Amino acid sequence: MTIADGSQVRLADVAEVTIGTTPSTPAFQVRRYVTSDVKISKQTLVPNEVRADRNVSSITDVGRNVQGTINTELSYGTFDDWLSMLLCADWSTDVLKNGITPKTRTLEFFYEQGATDTYVRYQGSRMNTLDLNLTARQTVTANWGIMGIRSPTPTTAIITGATYAPATTTPVFNAGLNVASLALTGVSNSPKMRSLTMRINNNIYQNDVVGSYEPYSHGFGRFEVTGTMTTYFENLDTYNAILNHSDIALAFQLADALGNTYDVEIPKLKLLDGGPPGVGNGQPVIMDVPYQAFFDSSSSASITITRNPA
Repeated sequence: MTIADGSQVRLADVAEVTIGTTPSTPAFQVRRYVTSDVKISKQTLVPNEVRADRNVSSITDVGRNVQGTINTELSYGTFDDWLSMLLCADWSTDVLKNGITPKTRTLEFFYEQGATDTYVRYQGSRMNTLDLNLTARQTVTANWGIMGIRSPTPTTAIITGATYAPATTTPVFNAGLNVASLALTGVSNSPKMRSLTMRINNNIYQNDVVGSYEPYSHGFGRFEVTGTMTTYFENLDTYNAILNHSDIALAFQLADALGNTYDVEIPKLKLLDGGPPGVGNGQPVIMDVPYQAFFDSSSSASITITRNPA
């Protein structure tokens, strides 16, 4: 027997036409990733029965679902399908805005184990969350939160007729060289930022029914875009925008060495809190400013992503 090596695990996925059903001859796309903890989550209950000998009488298996995260480094063209799934909308002339169309995929993890390999698949998988992190002198990370319906019995073979498109090879974005036009509109002097985080959350919930071992379906909660700007304190402009509860727009561009770009725009947001602290000797004064987006009638969305191939 061969112990599976983490450096040889392959992640691939394919779009589902019917939610929770893998296409009969799937055209898988191999994905780039860093780590993943997606798994089948097993729910058990211990009956509260009283025994004179004080032992547990039994343990009951009551249900299962799929959940976990996939941690990645962002690169152009690699996760456009996932962004579409996350924002519940299709790309239209290279523009993506948040919508209400459910999109699911089957995830497949391949484990190299010598003569007999293992394939573990997760059906009805949705992108519930994305945590995007831009930090000075670091790669741009994109960490995806997954919710799925089921995991079929693991197998030792590919699905008959399955194909696998190779992963992309575009450069990974980094926040030192690849971020341009990072600005707040509505603030007279846009602050310099040490880091920017963004969380996109579909607030997906699970619908359970009597007689079903797995989730019957998933539902959409409210679409939310939140995050935190870590800004240097150079003037009062950002602080006044916090105090005045001003309408602010956030925009930035990610551009790789090949000339491919993503333009990300949040047309309306509020700065929720923040102020200049007294930090002590030997360090700059910075403000951690949480923000939240809200609906913009001009774009009919809370967030817009535009892709521009080189």
